[in-house]
Amino acid sequence: MANTSAKRQNYRPEIQGIRTIGALLVACFHIWGGRVSGGVDVFFVISGFLITGSLYKEVQHSQTIDVIAFWGRIAKRVAPMAYLVLTLTLAAAVLWMPQSRQAGFLSEVLYSAVHLENIKLMMNSVDYLAREEAPSPVQQFWALSVQVQFYALWPFLLLGVALAARKLRAGASAYLAALTAIFLGSLAYSVLQTRLDPSPTYFNTLARMWEFTLGGILAVSLPYVRLPERLREIAGWAGLLLVVSCGFLVPASAHYPGYIALWPTLGAGLVLMSGGDRTRFGADRILAWRPLVAIGEISFSFYLWHWPVLIFALLISGKTQLGLQAGLAVIAIALGGAYVTARCLEQPIHRSSIGQSKAWHIHFMGVALALPVIVTASVWLNANEREEARQREAIERRNKDYPGGSLPISRANLLQPGVPIYPKTKWVKHKHPNRCQQNERDPEVTMCNYGVQIGARKTIALVGGSHSEHWLPALEGIAHENNWNIVAITKSACAFMDGAGGRAPHCVKWNESVHDELSKLKPDAVVMTSTRQSGNSKNWKEAVPHGYLKSWERLAKHGITVIAIRDNSRFGKNNLECVDANPTDIMKCARPRAEIFDEVDPTTRLENKPENVSFIDLTDRFCDDTHCFPVIGNVLVLRDSHHISIEYARTLATPLGERMRQVRPDLFQTPSDTRESSVLETR
Repeated sequence: MANTSAKRQNYRPEIQGIRTIGALLVACFHIWGGRVSGGVDVFFVISGFLITGSLYKEVQHSQTIDVIAFWGRIAKRVAPMAYLVLTLTLAAAVLWMPQSRQAGFLSEVLYSAVHLENIKLMMNSVDYLAREEAPSPVQQFWALSVQVQFYALWPFLLLGVALAARKLRAGASAYLAALTAIFLGSLAYSVLQTRLDPSPTYFNTLARMWEFTLGGILAVSLPYVRLPERLREIAGWAGLLLVVSCGFLVPASAHYPGYIALWPTLGAGLVLMSGGDRTRFGADRILAWRPLVAIGEISFSFYLWHWPVLIFALLISGKTQLGLQAGLAVIAIALGGAYVTARCLEQPIHRSSIGQSKAWHIHFMGVALALPVIVTASVWLNANEREEARQREAIERRNKDYPGGSLPISRANLLQPGVPIYPKTKWVKHKHPNRCQQNERDPEVTMCNYGVQIGARKTIALVGGSHSEHWLPALEGIAHENNWNIVAITKSACAFMDGAGGRAPHCVKWNESVHDELSKLKPDAVVMTSTRQSGNSKNWKEAVPHGYLKSWERLAKHGITVIAIRDNSRFGKNNLECVDANPTDIMKCARPRAEIFDEVDPTTRLENKPENVSFIDLTDRFCDDTHCFPVIGNVLVLRDSHHISIEYARTLATPLGERMRQVRPDLFQTPSDTRESSVLETR
């Protein structure tokens, strides 16, 4: 009875209420807002508060922490629902997921199953090309992965603090000092990294640790602090206002987490400070409202459910955003699914005796739940890879059926009946097999050699961003035939142009370093793009950037010549999904040429063409007079919405080589050609 009474006395229903608000904010802003709600940050603060409070009491009582038992309690709470949602998501993917998204999705399922989804998303976020992929239905597992990583580390840290506290006889002050140091260090790291590179920092556990630690500081300090009732009322309402307003007032352009994340986390902290005892006019009266508390008890399940329901709703409807009624339906389905699965699975297991006598029982259960997910995703991935290998071998035997862009475009030859598209959209590779393209945030120059590296007759430098890099497979084919060395100097999301022009400092620095390297290398030619396209997806405008002209002018001073290729066609983000849905009627996925290209190549309109630059226009290998096509000669043209597929680029070796020979015949002359030319001139 005493234990039951104590448990009831320590129960704080307002925590469940603020959890509900956080979960609903996350769902609403995912569905309609497209902004950061701050709800996940609220979860992190509350987790830090509850976990630190529990472990602090344990170490105070027994002078140690049973880490295995602690992990068992976490697994008992987390594993059943997490692996059930992953299993159901895999089942839904069989029914509704386009082939083009399967490889990325299955990879993320595996990372989510071992609680490393945040690491996977960090890797994807620094890969400019991977960011073209649509979000997967398991992306929400990043937050759970961060929490599990916190749970794995936290007991050891508190054990270390406990040891120091005993030696120093410092008591709670040692814990507060240690937690404050972690809070300040993690917050400073978060602010710095968010400013330098916000995309991966968003998923970085180290950049989020201060949010858990804030809850931990409150868990240790609040038992020793008694705030006046009026001050608690003010804190509660202020905290609730901060939590609710974050997504509405913080602009979508704000870099997150960094110091901006103090907005919702301090709000959650103020709510925690305000609770404990019911106040007359406090926010806890609203937060302890039974419906809010009831949803709060299934908020973990609801969070896991809402994202795959939303993603599959978008896939099935073919929309990029849902309206009010459809969005409310997503919330209703997620709440219903969360309630049923929590009631029938999560709560019964949580209340069961599993793991009470032997902690390893619960860990065995967690492994047993994880294995089917891991095995299914692995087998599926492996089956796709084996199928890809078989099709590649078949295509090599019937290479004549896959001319791609090697021949002039004819609508009759876009897709031959009975010839499958290659590659299948689910096998599209976003990277060259030996690609060494510099990542988006690194200013250092990376140089890689392709083609003939020893005894090469000519050295060609391929320079620029990803729209230069995707020509590498074509240049490799030309290089092997003509004894060239290709030096790739490329960087994600960073075109080769002079001037800042709103670009990131690391891109400007990289450009300066590339000029230095080219002045030393003295290549026989630099290959890059000549135009850039801007505007929305339905109204691209082409132009020759002023920064390109400045770069060409600087290269001319070093006697370096340039071959500049007109930029390629661009399609919408659903390009691959359209091909998936219409494998025998590619015209349904074609786009009017006028929506993508200007009527004439913008380089022809230059008043003072630089003498050291030769221009090439290969748009006739992407479009006819009226339309641009996603499949040509049975080969998939683009690997996403605007990058040439590796397979199609290889088929462009012949036409690109022919155009290069026209504008720069000197690059193709052999030593014998040069001698014959000299003899003729003498005669």
